[in-house]
Amino acid sequence: MSLSAEAFLAAQDLVLRFWAVVDEVDDRPGSELFTPDGALVIERFRAEGTAELSRYFAARRTLSTERQRATRHLCTNLRGLPAEGVRLAATVTVFSGTGARPLSLEAPSSLADFTFDCVETPDGWRFREVRGALVFAGADTPDLKKAAQAAKGVPA
Repeated sequence: MSLSAEAFLAAQDLVLRFWAVVDEVDDRPGSELFTPDGALVIERFRAEGTAELSRYFAARRTLSTERQRATRHLCTNLRGLPAEGVRLAATVTVFSGTGARPLSLEAPSSLADFTFDCVETPDGWRFREVRGALVFAGADTPDLKKAAQAAKGVPA
């Protein structure tokens, strides 16, 4: 694998911005981090293309607001993998809770392995695909069936 330091840092920045969007500490639309045909895949959930990704991220924000739910995704062990282009892997630990801040700190709600396929475009670095696989899932792990319906535009 010949991943330049510059490419690694640019892809790392993209990955960390993704988690900032997911945790709603960055207001940019999540779909902007993906190529037009990019995909987010977690277990059986799949959102592909700008329209589905836009619906998914919007539904996620709405649900978080309605439930007063907050999350923080800790992205660790980020490393390059052999691939065509730039592929990074990481372990993601999720803390979540509902109610007024500061929230009570509980055990993580889930832990997952992720891969991030990144490409450099004329508009900067973007994801071709983000893929996650749950290793541990707690009681507050979101229902991915509902997330899939939201991405497809199916009313809840």
